[in-house]
Amino acid sequence: MNIPFASLGLLLLLLARMGMGAGTLTKVTTAQLDRAFPERASTSGCASITEFTSECATNEQAAQAITNAMAKYKITGRGQVVALISLMAYESNKWQYNINHFPGRPGQGTRAMLMYSFVYAYAKQLYPSQVQGAWQTSSDNSTMNNVRALVLDNDDSFGAAFWYLTTVAKDFASADKLRSGNIDDFKAYIENGVHTTWDSGRGDIWASVDKSIY
Repeated sequence: MNIPFASLGLLLLLLARMGMGAGTLTKVTTAQLDRAFPERASTSGCASITEFTSECATNEQAAQAITNAMAKYKITGRGQVVALISLMAYESNKWQYNINHFPGRPGQGTRAMLMYSFVYAYAKQLYPSQVQGAWQTSSDNSTMNNVRALVLDNDDSFGAAFWYLTTVAKDFASADKLRSGNIDDFKAYIENGVHTTWDSGRGDIWASVDKSIY
């Protein structure tokens, strides 16, 4: 059967937007992340980083923390995991940053770059005895940064995106809005779940993750 070139191009574009599809995952492996982000492969994956070096994580570190978060928050849908990895990779420049440096907002951080109001809620849930209620509306930079510091280890930092999906944007977790694993659903999550802007860079990262997680 001969397929016209224009129709073939349209078919390929449609397949790309559909992604690798649904299904479930029990873990994310270092090898999968190495395919998606070769810059962070192996134990030398952060060797080229020259600023804020202590914040960089390798794919091995990320894979373990992401797998732990999947179990903790019971997020195993392939489309959901691909979406959350893509979100974090974009926001952290592929695990390079753990806090906001540009422009440097106090209290903003984790691999998902949560704003302080969400960082506070996350830290309060995980460490209630260490987080005071009055700090929720604090405008003191040191206070906000201290709260953020509570959730910057690998498990908490990579887990933040999973917490956000299941706690703040839970409509996207309880429905099939991310589970089918296509880029349009991911775009909808970015715009209507995370409430931030979409750009081609997000789509490029999603495509790289989507073809690497199988």
